[in-house]
Amino acid sequence: MKRIGVFICECGPNIAEKIDIDSIVKEVSSISGVEIAERYKLLCSKDGKEYLKEKIKENKLTHLVLGACSPKQHEKTFIKVCEEAGMNPYLCNLINIREQCAWMTPDREEATAKALRCIRAGIARVKYQQSLEKKYLESNVDILVIGGGITGLQTSLLLASDARKVYLVEKNPDLGGMVSSFKSLFEGGNVKSVVKEKMEKVLENKNIEVFTNSEVKDVLGFFGNFIAKIEKDNKITEVKTGAVVVATGCSLFDPGQIAKYKYGKLDDIYTSLEIEVMNMGGRIVLKNGREPQSVAIVHCVGREEKGYCSKICCSYSAKFHDYLREKNKDVEIHNLYYDLCTSQFERGRKDISVTRISDIEEITEESGKKHIEYLTGDGKKESVSVDMVILLPVIEPGKNVPELAAMLRIPLDARGFFAEEHVKLNPVATSLEGIYIAGCVQGPKNILESITQSEAVAGKILCSLIPGKKLEPEVMVSRIAPSLCTGCQTCLSVCSYGAIVFDRENGICVTNEMLCRGCGNCASACPSNAITHKHFTSRQIYQELTEVLYPSRSMKEQK
Repeated sequence: MKRIGVFICECGPNIAEKIDIDSIVKEVSSISGVEIAERYKLLCSKDGKEYLKEKIKENKLTHLVLGACSPKQHEKTFIKVCEEAGMNPYLCNLINIREQCAWMTPDREEATAKALRCIRAGIARVKYQQSLEKKYLESNVDILVIGGGITGLQTSLLLASDARKVYLVEKNPDLGGMVSSFKSLFEGGNVKSVVKEKMEKVLENKNIEVFTNSEVKDVLGFFGNFIAKIEKDNKITEVKTGAVVVATGCSLFDPGQIAKYKYGKLDDIYTSLEIEVMNMGGRIVLKNGREPQSVAIVHCVGREEKGYCSKICCSYSAKFHDYLREKNKDVEIHNLYYDLCTSQFERGRKDISVTRISDIEEITEESGKKHIEYLTGDGKKESVSVDMVILLPVIEPGKNVPELAAMLRIPLDARGFFAEEHVKLNPVATSLEGIYIAGCVQGPKNILESITQSEAVAGKILCSLIPGKKLEPEVMVSRIAPSLCTGCQTCLSVCSYGAIVFDRENGICVTNEMLCRGCGNCASACPSNAITHKHFTSRQIYQELTEVLYPSRSMKEQK
């Protein structure tokens, strides 16, 4: 026999001043199955939680309906209360009458009527909720880090310990990534020494196994239990890990795709990375070996084509001024930009000349000089002749990103970078639990921002993958009925977590409950109604909506 307890939270003045709680308590007390209905000042407080536990035990309640705030804010709070009181937490229904009624409906009478309807609906639903049992899994705390640039190096160093091994995979012969070509940061500091120090620490760390000239060919499994296949010299090595960190960096847009820049067609037109490499060699010179007496730095190359700004190009262009003037203090430097995203040009850098343009029309060669014709910001046609042109291409996703995303079953954003789970609430996680992203794989960043993200990733992993601690998978997952599944595979196309596979032998789809996050996409998309979502069954939702839409029907009639 179901024994339902209904408790309305006053939430200070938030609910009590906007809703007639006493009338709701009186109304729901007469509903069949309701054992007790009461109000309380603040259910989420320490006293409120103790009060709930006492009432559950005292009245031997089997089901609970709470009229309070958003489940997003306090559902976990009341789940814990139910567990401590010995009641299955999935027989509790938290109804949001604060945000959806008290705060949204100015008229007290209307807000009360709406709240009553919602709570009655919650009671109708909770009668059909079923007990769900939690499962616990052993976990592997080792980590796979894909990418041996500065972000991958920092992540590996932060995570490696005697209790946790890190597998660091780099496709190139050496660690360090793109920044190993840089001499300095635009914020100041010697990049080469920083990267070298981190590389040495990684190679010396007995808890980090480094795979260079290697690629991750496959990753299977779920958070706490991944199996990765790493290929090196046509040999496959399998490693077991609990989480995966993607830190493969980025690429630069190829200016050769835009004819007007003449990149690859005329001599002495270089990209920013080529200048970094040249500077590391000790000289920035023309093809004829002479130092340039005049240089044009063209910003935002490819920005219009890619549809976004790389945000760091303006800043590091100031570093090129220092490079050039170290070699020749009298060199003439022209900055041609569309938009500036930096204060570097305002912090006492009177030596930097900038010209805002609306377009580069053409670059030609005249008497050994590069002649650049451009339109100014106000539409005037002007030109400048220089010895050398430095193009600042936008940062774009690495060439292997689509392939890597498909293998890991994680989405890309509109720009082609890996998409974070939530830009504010979970910026280093992905839609697949246990797979994290850091650095420029997520979008254009400077080195300090990339290192900060590596620290954020390490923090997330260290807090969730703890040696000796078992994992608790999602309980409210989907289930596919084999007798109803037609094998159409519609569910595969809408599952963001890679939790559904097609069983070719039996011609049906199957859910891996360890991967399922309970989003419900598959259940709503299934054309044969073969999928049910635990805790959100069709009958539960039907009972709830019926009471909301037809409040004139009494609960006794529905019995």
